[in-house]
Amino acid sequence: MSFAQLTYRESLRDIEICLRALGPKLYHAGFRSKISRSTLADANQRRDWRIFADFAHILIRRARVLYASDPLAVDLEQTVYAMDSTTIDLCLSLFPWAHFRTAKAAVKLHTLLDLRGNIPCFVHVSPGTTHDSTSSIDC
Repeated sequence: MSFAQLTYRESLRDIEICLRALGPKLYHAGFRSKISRSTLADANQRRDWRIFADFAHILIRRARVLYASDPLAVDLEQTVYAMDSTTIDLCLSLFPWAHFRTAKAAVKLHTLLDLRGNIPCFVHVSPGTTHDSTSSIDC
């Protein structure tokens, strides 16, 4: 799954095709047989999402230290943040808990970026119906 994330794969089929194209090289990464979508789906279902969240927090902490001394376009000594949000459309039949409109599902992703290195330092997922001006996010 980390390979899929780092190479911007968009679906299990996309991951499978990409991994099969790398066939002989996968042996060195510990893969002993062909990769199938069902195997990927099973692995994805068994992994707790918090493992990836914890790993992301570790990487963000390391990146903030690395970019702490990078100059900004504006001459400021303090840290500068930018807050943004985006609505992520989802399939209602696959995500019925994320009801957004009559035939649509969605969640809203609120992100606080540290402008030194454009590193996210805060991420919050809310219902897609949450309006930007009325959302109350405790930072």
